[in-house]
Amino acid sequence: MTHPTELISAYLDGELTRAEVTQLQAHMSSCGKCVADMEGLQKVRTSVRSLPLIELPPGLLGDAEPVVVPLRRNRGFWVGAAAAGVAVVIAVATMLAPQPASLSVNDLNSRFGARVSLDPAFGPAKVAVPDVRELTE
Repeated sequence: MTHPTELISAYLDGELTRAEVTQLQAHMSSCGKCVADMEGLQKVRTSVRSLPLIELPPGLLGDAEPVVVPLRRNRGFWVGAAAAGVAVVIAVATMLAPQPASLSVNDLNSRFGARVSLDPAFGPAKVAVPDVRELTE
């Protein structure tokens, strides 16, 4: 049985994808060794973070060449970039789209007049007013 020790450290650093988190949690639900390893790593991390910072005297380490350490790419950046791209496309489309022609009442009557005459729901509302004389008698 292989134990995902590298995944445990990455999990504590918040570097796992959802699928990897699900896989790790499924494994840890049945593996006491990995649970103990995670608890030990958490204790070590807490101890190291509680140590005081010490300033080193100048010239102790000498001049070191910078080393570039690649980090995991944040997928949220690409989602934001895609959303910004869509917003730009929408903005350009609204600027370039022709303005709709204004419609007059006569235009509307010519387009929808047949519907109004055939559909009773489009007609004027009829209000029946009861005759007061009939109610009092």
